[in-house]
Amino acid sequence: MIGFKVLTKQGLKGPFKKSSILKAITSAEIPLQARLLDLETGRYLSAAELVGEQEGGLPSATDKKPNEAERQELSDIHDHVTDDSGELRLDEETGSRD
Repeated sequence: MIGFKVLTKQGLKGPFKKSSILKAITSAEIPLQARLLDLETGRYLSAAELVGEQEGGLPSATDKKPNEAERQELSDIHDHVTDDSGELRLDEETGSRD
């Protein structure tokens, strides 16, 4: 398992294991609209698509939580993947370039 990177306004963050991304989604640290780069295939997908890939839907609440470092990094991502409307906007859509 290679993992995923999360696309933010500041660029790609990560890599993160799939299990860490799924846990961050279920705890609302990453919105379902967030774009993820699958490092194995090089394909972008939404967080919602990643959740849909998992058999049985979302992981159960009894699954192991991300460690403190992963949780902090993932919570920092939430602030950067959405604009004020709560929707993900790619740099190409907003015209912003860093």
